[in-house]
Amino acid sequence: MKIGSVRPDLGIPGVYGLLLLDVVSRWGYSAESLFAPFHYTPEQLADPEFRIPLNTANEMIILARKMTGESSLGYHLGNQMRISIHGFIGYAIMTSNEIMDALILANRFIQLRMPFLQFHFSTFTEQVSLQLQCDIDIEPLRTEIVMALTFGVMTMAKALTGIDDLQGEINFDFPKPEGFEKYLARMSSQHTVHFDQTHFLASFDKKYLSLKMVNADPIASQIAINQCEAELSELGERRRISMRVRDILTHSEQHYLSIEHVADRLHMSDRTLKRQLAAEGTSFSTLVDEVRYRHATSLLSRTDYSLEQIADELGYSDVANFSRAFKRWSGRSPSSWRKDPYL
Repeated sequence: MKIGSVRPDLGIPGVYGLLLLDVVSRWGYSAESLFAPFHYTPEQLADPEFRIPLNTANEMIILARKMTGESSLGYHLGNQMRISIHGFIGYAIMTSNEIMDALILANRFIQLRMPFLQFHFSTFTEQVSLQLQCDIDIEPLRTEIVMALTFGVMTMAKALTGIDDLQGEINFDFPKPEGFEKYLARMSSQHTVHFDQTHFLASFDKKYLSLKMVNADPIASQIAINQCEAELSELGERRRISMRVRDILTHSEQHYLSIEHVADRLHMSDRTLKRQLAAEGTSFSTLVDEVRYRHATSLLSRTDYSLEQIADELGYSDVANFSRAFKRWSGRSPSSWRKDPYL
């Protein structure tokens, strides 16, 4: 789902505005310089419930770029990012046992802070693959968010493990920012960075998964997880229809149920279902595509399923129709994905 007209609940947590202030203050700018045009105060942004609408956040990024003359603010945001800024999610991750546990928690709870982000990781090979999908088409906000989170993960991983020489490879799906060469020179010994790739992908050696966290505390982690679960439950209540539709589609033996069938199971008309899904910022076809794509990649990872069988399983009349749909979802053909899911 690409976000054009933005719903208020899909904003940026205000605390990330304070992180941006921390960056621009290094160029000598004050909170008033950055926030006054938007009628915000640091006290407002520090409220855990406060969110900055995406269009406003984009304007704030544009202003910060003008102030600093810096076209790679995401790099600086990432380098100054601390795990505590992410609230209970950050505390749950910080006190978890090892990197693998941290990734599982990030995957489960990232939507609590940024509902427009999807985070997936795979451990099928010797390289752990991380994929981040940012369902925003507003620039430069999208580019800065992806860059900030990428370099923020690197910064936080060093702090959480106590190891400085973690290495990895990063593929960004946007052009190299102007003047970024100087930052590449700083990280060349540890990280390989590519721009203008077909999609975002980061990878690192599987051995890192067992690295222990320096602040591991199972009791503190469970307390934070319980808080995140409570928040997730509240979020589920607000989006109960789309979640129930997704569950029906996912657990049905037929992955091509019509909207009439699903509406009938929910004891409502298809017209009511369409209206309620639209109110939650999604549509039935979007949810069907999401479920089909996840099921398709699961089947493609198995060698005992032919493309013909997968197409039939997903309700497509032939491989050609399935291939067209899969390319629309992923930008690649099913055969290409099966050969190497991490390209």
